[in-house]
Amino acid sequence: MRSALLRGRTLVVAAPALALLATATAAPAAVAADAPAGSAYGASASVSLLAGVLGDKGISVETGKIAPSNTDGPTSASVVDAPLKGLVTAKAITSSAKQGDPDVTAKAAVVDATLPVLAPLAGATPKARVISSECTSTPDGIKASSELAGLDLGRIGKLPVGTAPDQKIGVPGVVQVIVNEQIKHEDGSVTVNALHIKLLGGKATGALGSGDIVLASSTCAKVAATTTPSSPSQPTAPAKPPAEGPGQVSVVPAGAPETGDGSLAAVTVQ
Repeated sequence: MRSALLRGRTLVVAAPALALLATATAAPAAVAADAPAGSAYGASASVSLLAGVLGDKGISVETGKIAPSNTDGPTSASVVDAPLKGLVTAKAITSSAKQGDPDVTAKAAVVDATLPVLAPLAGATPKARVISSECTSTPDGIKASSELAGLDLGRIGKLPVGTAPDQKIGVPGVVQVIVNEQIKHEDGSVTVNALHIKLLGGKATGALGSGDIVLASSTCAKVAATTTPSSPSQPTAPAKPPAEGPGQVSVVPAGAPETGDGSLAAVTVQ
């Protein structure tokens, strides 16, 4: 089961103890050129912890993307009772990505989460009822948002309700917490991470280690505007002016753009 989860397959896991342990280092990556129109995942961690943070010995943790989905399939995924090697625990981790015609929507959520990795700094284990993100792409653009319900980071800092994009709190040289992180990629796509925890290194007093933990990540690509092919216009006689009455009259050319000279016109009353 552990190996299947690390490969990023869609699973519903009933066992309460999933140990996700490997060695690698990778911050959130840029979107690939052939990426699907929409994608999401519930959580990921790539960190090296110092001795004493979550045990007597230092450890390295690489989970890969947990509960990943995308518009090419699978379009939804979920994991139940999945601890990320003690870094984060959650009752449920879910994601979904769906493509309409032409809209794209991607969502991710972590429900009933705790963050033991931040307990030494926070003074207690931080908790959150819901950590979620969502993006929607339409021909008019991409909208992205995050929700962090009941998040308490203790001594690390407080976040205002309705947090604007890319709000940062933390302890200099030790940890940075980015809330509602929104990343615009070169191809026009947008990634929104509800919570991005950066461990900044091992030299500062009270340091936890180094690496990244991302919770509730959603990505949407740009959607091209759709156009309806125009049918050839049939010549018509100029319409008669309307009878006297309220309203303003405007003249709208009705000839085909490549041949019309404005001599054929329809009259509309506004």
